[in-house]
Amino acid sequence: MPGQFYGYSLQITRVVAHLLRARQGESVSVEHLDDVATSAAAGVVVEQDKSGLAHNPVADRALELWKTLHNWVRAIRDGALRSDTKFVLYVAQSHRGHVIERIHATSTRVDAAALVEALRTEFWGAAPKRLERAKLPSELAEHVNGVLSASDEVVALLFANVILESGSGSPNDDLLVLIAEKAISETAREDVLKHLLGWAKRAIDKRIEKRLPAVLSWEEFQKQLVAAAKKFDRSESLLTSTPAEISEADVQKELRSRTYVRQLEAVRCEECDLHRSVHDFLRSAVDRTTWSEQGDVIEGSFHEFEDGLERGWQSQRTRVEIEQKAAIEEDRGRLLYANCMALQVRLQGMEVPTYFVPGSFHTLADSMRLGWHPRFRELVAAAAVARCPPNDEGAVSEGIRPAEPAPHPPPPPSATAPTALAPDPVKDGGE
Repeated sequence: MPGQFYGYSLQITRVVAHLLRARQGESVSVEHLDDVATSAAAGVVVEQDKSGLAHNPVADRALELWKTLHNWVRAIRDGALRSDTKFVLYVAQSHRGHVIERIHATSTRVDAAALVEALRTEFWGAAPKRLERAKLPSELAEHVNGVLSASDEVVALLFANVILESGSGSPNDDLLVLIAEKAISETAREDVLKHLLGWAKRAIDKRIEKRLPAVLSWEEFQKQLVAAAKKFDRSESLLTSTPAEISEADVQKELRSRTYVRQLEAVRCEECDLHRSVHDFLRSAVDRTTWSEQGDVIEGSFHEFEDGLERGWQSQRTRVEIEQKAAIEEDRGRLLYANCMALQVRLQGMEVPTYFVPGSFHTLADSMRLGWHPRFRELVAAAAVARCPPNDEGAVSEGIRPAEPAPHPPPPPSATAPTALAPDPVKDGGE
């Protein structure tokens, strides 16, 4: 049913709404404390979400209204929620109801206690006989009686903290108002919103798949908001490099173990080219991690950048094979490598440090997604066998395994662990 799906997707929209209103240190959950909830040191806000597409869920005798109130009464009575909890009943449409509006207007426990007694009279009839109670439809009676039969203390605590929030009928459009409060220009708000909604759904799905509570922190969300704002609204012209110390031991380890180095050796690059490639590879890896953690670049932009590199490599490879078909394979490979190192590709519309494109090419070469020699797969595989002779038990000793993506390099001593380019299926570029 479209309406049912709309109700489920509404929760993602409300997660983003809560995160846009949240503060540092707070977190927002889905189907954990309630449909949606915000947890903070100052208290908890739990929310029940109603689409209101088919009918008015907050009408005075609406089953959904009383079922929601009953659930909250039980949570309070069982100690599942703190005494300072706020209870939000969100309706996507602009529906109203006399009962819920009176509850919403109640702010003190004294007023709440008076309202409880008034509702008992309205739904059950005058005390002491309460003759109207028996006339309630059975399904509705279960929840009305569950609420009004609770102790005055419990119901008054609930009623004094219930908030009715009604939408305009378009929850996503309502979010644009909250995004505007973040100083996002009108032309960029829609793109920022799409990014935040997509990120929230993916992040929640990943947590559910791992059997973890679907909880998102303000810090995670803020990083995505800043990155989206930079991409769509406040793009700068240059990404700055991250300081990194690379020791000689780091260089030697890379030279011994890395597939991208074997790729360069296959086309007989000089020693200075090998050393430069190691520095470019490690520095670009540190930059990817830093830019991602700081929210300078969003994940999707790394995918686009990577695709641009592979397209550039394929174009240069075709050109070299056509124009230099008479040259030996090693010379064609070195020319292809030199041409790719000179390419300029922007990341999220911004210029990158001079080493970043070469270093990113080496990352792709390290996972065998591209190569320099016309027969790079064949030669790298042969080099791996030559460097990894069988041991006494017949097993292969440690070394590169070109058939699989290589692990990401360890960070230089003063840098954070690098983030690999987004993985894609291996694309065979060999002949």
